[in-house]
Amino acid sequence: MEQQQGTPAGGSGFDPTNVPDSNMPLAIVAGVVAALIGAALWAVITVTTGYQIGFMAIGVGFLVGLSVGRLGKGTTPAYGILGAALSLAGCVVGNVLTVTGFIAQNESRPFFAVLSQLNVPAIPSILIETFSPIDLVFYAIAVYEGYKLSFRA
Repeated sequence: MEQQQGTPAGGSGFDPTNVPDSNMPLAIVAGVVAALIGAALWAVITVTTGYQIGFMAIGVGFLVGLSVGRLGKGTTPAYGILGAALSLAGCVVGNVLTVTGFIAQNESRPFFAVLSQLNVPAIPSILIETFSPIDLVFYAIAVYEGYKLSFRA
């Protein structure tokens, strides 16, 4: 049996790695930028109000998923996994920036001075210290939103 040119083995005619208009590099860039913007907004709102608002995690997942989906235009699971992973990363960065903001506020020091002196190996300890069980619920929703919204609309 002769295989048609451009058709994967099995002859179905559909190749999930070659979806027209999909753009994984753009999805990655858009997702990273969205995660960083979401994390920064999370920190600013939390430090300004003085309240840790779990819904911020959901906002990060929404922003990342929407960015990956709209700009990446992907239809394969790789796009959903990317959106989910970047949503979780955005939540973690949001928590780190929030703690940094509170430290800067309490010590009356500039935010970026505190951030530049952040002991990277101590970050897991800081996250554990500030962890609340309800965080898991909001992180899970963020990951779900990041996955669900990361596909072409």
